Amino acid sequence: MTRMCNMETFAVLLFVVGATANTFRNFVNGAGSLIGYAEEAPYNITKIHQNFEEREYPALNWVCTTTKASSEVGSHDRAMFLKLFRYVTGQNSERRVMAYVIPATLEYTNGKNGINTYVLCLFIEKAHQAHPPEPIDESVFIENRPPLTIYTRTVGGYVISESQWIDEGARLSGYLQHEGISFSLNHMYWVSYDFTFKFWNRRNEVWFAKEAEK
Repeated sequence: MTRMCNMETFAVLLFVVGATANTFRNFVNGAGSLIGYAEEAPYNITKIHQNFEEREYPALNWVCTTTKASSEVGSHDRAMFLKLFRYVTGQNSERRVMAYVIPATLEYTNGKNGINTYVLCLFIEKAHQAHPPEPIDESVFIENRPPLTIYTRTVGGYVISESQWIDEGARLSGYLQHEGISFSLNHMYWVSYDFTFKFWNRRNEVWFAKEAEK
């Protein structure tokens, strides 16, 4: 995914979906501002290593969409985000406008012949976790993600290109390999916590899922 949503893209999204000022305020309701959020997917830190940490996430509902594309193609990310943006701004079975809460995860699976699978998901706010509205768009779905144990570290700045995510994945994988931890290099999550127009204290993470013990 070459970009989560730059400022120009976000403005286009607001225009395309016909979002009113009130809808936009509701969209970021609970956040306090465009650069801070009141709600985040819950997790527990189970172990802190020298260069990364281990976390456990409970089973949670996420709203997602997926596509297959070449790494060289970057336009698919805007279309994917737009579908999820429409869902949280009222294009769902209950016509509910929900808060934009964090994080957004892009599940990346390296595929054969240069065609990869991308699954973009937004965490659904606590108020709608138990019974999230059904998507109207058939390409959008609710994923009940089972409990997940991951290895990660937080990095700042802008991580906006696929090559940057891959590079960060390589750095994290080096730390995991140094400690003899098993994981798959072909499957990872690229996790964003901020809009592009937040300029400081940015948070980006690559997640590697912990492999089940045999």
